Amino acid sequence: MFAVELFWGWQENSATLLSDAAHNSGDALILGSSLFVILSSMALKAKLALFKSFIMGCFGLLAFYNVFLTIWTTTIPQYNVLTTIGTIALIGNILSVLLLMYYRNKDINLKSAYVCCRNDVIGSISIIIAGVLVMYTNNYWPDVILGSVVGGIIIWSSITIAKESLNELKLNRK
Repeated sequence: MFAVELFWGWQENSATLLSDAAHNSGDALILGSSLFVILSSMALKAKLALFKSFIMGCFGLLAFYNVFLTIWTTTIPQYNVLTTIGTIALIGNILSVLLLMYYRNKDINLKSAYVCCRNDVIGSISIIIAGVLVMYTNNYWPDVILGSVVGGIIIWSSITIAKESLNELKLNRK
């Protein structure tokens, strides 16, 4: 999904598609690494979750960079591209959230994976809404605004996971 969103995001100069692509590129590392440490100590899981929160934060900043580029170029993305890709991504992301929902409170590692997938659902919905609003307004601002919302959610989530990871590390030192 990352490759599809990245391609069409660049093609259409869409802040929401590029923001979601930036986030999804980190998901491969985040979700993949979560599987490797599933049976590890809580301290190791917390360290990995802290690292993953840093990566999420970087991708949130990249989302805001994409928003800046859209404002700079004033390119209006095609609404049908946004809504089609957003809908396809939404289906896959909802399935991922449903798979992780039961495990999200087991430990910080699984919670960070769940948060990434939940943010993907929010990102997909934002892409669809941006597409519909671009269709009705024939303007790039809905894409910019919703791309900013996605970036903000990613950064907020990274801060939340970082705080929880640091708290877990403090508990394991005692």
